[in-house]
Amino acid sequence: MNSESRVSDTYLDNLLRQLETSDSTQLTSCVRSVFIKNDSSEFLRKLDDRIKYYDSEIEKLCNFQYQNFVKAFHELLQVRKDTTSMKNELVKNNQMMQTAGKSLAEKTESLIQQYNRRRNIQQTIEALSQAFPVFETYRKLQECMEEKKLYPALKLLEQLETKHLVLVKEHRWSEIIQQNIAKFRDAIRNESYNELKNFLENVATHADKVGKSAFAQASSRLNIDKRYYMLEEDRRKEQQQQQQSNETNDSTMTDTNITELIDFSSMYKSLHINLFLNLKDDFSKHYQREKRKQAPVIMDTPPKMHESFDSFKKYLQRVTGFFIIEDHVLNTTDGVIDQRFYYDLCEKAIQQLLAVLRLAVLKSYNPELMLDMKIVVVLFCAAIKESGFPVIPLLDVIMELRDNYHQLLLSQWGQRCRDTLTKDTYTPLIIEDEEQYQRLLRQFPMRIEATEKIPFPRTLPYSESVPNLYSEIKEFILVCSKFAEGLNISKTDVDDMIRKPTNILLTKILKTCLVELTGTESESQLTFSQLVQICINTLHLENSMPFLDDYIAALVHLKLQGPSMLKDIRSLVEDRIYDKLNDKIDQCLDIGTLFVCFLISSNYIQTTIQFLETTFRAFTHLPTQLSQTTCSSACKHISTSLMNILLSPDVKAISLGALQQFELDLMQCEVFASCIQIPNWDNSTLLLYFQDLRQLLDLVINKDWNKYLTDFGKEDAQFARVTPQAALIVVEKMREGLKRARPFFPFGSRQQSEKDDKKLLDQVAKDLRNLINDRANS
Repeated sequence: MNSESRVSDTYLDNLLRQLETSDSTQLTSCVRSVFIKNDSSEFLRKLDDRIKYYDSEIEKLCNFQYQNFVKAFHELLQVRKDTTSMKNELVKNNQMMQTAGKSLAEKTESLIQQYNRRRNIQQTIEALSQAFPVFETYRKLQECMEEKKLYPALKLLEQLETKHLVLVKEHRWSEIIQQNIAKFRDAIRNESYNELKNFLENVATHADKVGKSAFAQASSRLNIDKRYYMLEEDRRKEQQQQQQSNETNDSTMTDTNITELIDFSSMYKSLHINLFLNLKDDFSKHYQREKRKQAPVIMDTPPKMHESFDSFKKYLQRVTGFFIIEDHVLNTTDGVIDQRFYYDLCEKAIQQLLAVLRLAVLKSYNPELMLDMKIVVVLFCAAIKESGFPVIPLLDVIMELRDNYHQLLLSQWGQRCRDTLTKDTYTPLIIEDEEQYQRLLRQFPMRIEATEKIPFPRTLPYSESVPNLYSEIKEFILVCSKFAEGLNISKTDVDDMIRKPTNILLTKILKTCLVELTGTESESQLTFSQLVQICINTLHLENSMPFLDDYIAALVHLKLQGPSMLKDIRSLVEDRIYDKLNDKIDQCLDIGTLFVCFLISSNYIQTTIQFLETTFRAFTHLPTQLSQTTCSSACKHISTSLMNILLSPDVKAISLGALQQFELDLMQCEVFASCIQIPNWDNSTLLLYFQDLRQLLDLVINKDWNKYLTDFGKEDAQFARVTPQAALIVVEKMREGLKRARPFFPFGSRQQSEKDDKKLLDQVAKDLRNLINDRANS
């Protein structure tokens, strides 16, 4: 128990010590621990003991200091008496000092007033000394403005603002001067704009001179004659000067600098003024606005420009000069214009320029003028390209000019070819002597070995249009090649530039002329011999193409499409020959009068054969292939015509005698076909064209119907070329012929034979119909 009590006392003592040394935050925990251990009564006792301890300590301390306190209080009472006497002395001294300082204060006040008056005078003097330079500078500024001396005025403005007005800004009259300075600024800016206006007027007046100088320099680089940039008036003046001085001076324009032609001082002066006024952005906007107004005026075409080549050159020179000047401004000034503005100006100008050039191209109808225009446009591109102007769209205009140039040439050469073909008589060309032959060889270099040993006068197989057309094609190629001169393009582009129009001339223009000449609706109805001559001409023109290729090899490396075109033309002429020959054959046969009396007159066949014999003798100079095809066409047409006569619906009836006469005419045609003499040609080929008609007549006349019906469908059948339909038509016409025939002898064997023939034809017609139906069903 005693040990527990000692532990509890120690614990409570620690709690009290903790409460004494710590703040109030530990109070709650200490009280809680006391109550948890049920030591509250003991804790309170301990707490009372501690309070009593501290009370006794406080009382001991107070008893110890009490004597010192009493002593200090007695000392304070003694000091109070001395303080009262000191106060009386201070009051007395103060009254004495107030009386003595009153006069001093009055004197001091007077002194202060005199000092202030002196200070005011000094300030006035200083203010006047500061104001006099302001007034003097302001007076000089007014004089400079009246005399329009802008640079001195700017300096005076700078002095006023930065040096003088700063010192007098507290005066009200300085505000008036400040307001007038703003007016002076506006006046100086307006004067600078007037200087800029003079510069712009100078640009509009002398832009063509700058462009002319650029053209001269470009022509010197490209080695182009100066007549493409000099006006006619300038050329006359230069010639007069050369005659007077007897010497030439081509370096005048090529060595001229832009600053020698355009005075940029007014522009630079205006820019410097606005820079000083801190109005560079406003000046730049004003300059760009004025340039946008001036550009359409520069780009506007002069009246009747397309009627004068000098006006065309001067217009392009003016445009060139305008943009060269702008490029100079861009490179020599800082921020007046920028690349964006310059390109925007170029983009707007290029559209109008393209429209003007295209209109000039469309209104040009002279090839020589178009060549001159091309060179001028090339000069324009070379001159203005140095200023950064986009010239690629202008190259498209050159291509359009090239196309129009080619179209104009094709139109002219088309008419020339048409005239050459129309004037030709289409008879073999006769050469009288060696001199004439040599002239022909210089014009048309193709020699014909077969005619070289023939004495003069010598007859050539072709007519006069052949060398003339050769010369026209040769000249056309030469004229086309001129457009490529001066263009910085590849060899391939030059080849295309010449090849395309030349091939068009051969494949379309010349072909069209020949087709029109040989057409059925042509005004000049050509004879058969003239058509043959045209065919021979195309053959020799085709053979002359290698000579033409050799001639133009020195200009460009291209291959013409002439041979293939001439083959097509010759094919058309051959077709026309076939048509002409067939028409004549139809006239000879006179289809409308055949079988009028169930007979065919052999006079028509004889007339046809006589015509063909005469015609085929004219095939001496024709190619073997053409002779063969012409003969084949004639024989085929005769056979077809005779077959059509036999099967024609217009012939309702036919007799056996008429068929026999028809067979005799066919025999004459076969004899003619077997007697035709053509090199490398088997005449049996021509006889094949008459086989269809021959087998049909043999079948009907010989009455081999059983054999025909039995062997029908076999490849080796005797009548394999006879169709059931054709045989049925002839049988029906023979049956109708027997019905219409009147027998001379009503009784006898002749009548019995006719009955047998009629019975046979009826049976054959029935069998042929069955055969046709069987083939249709199968």
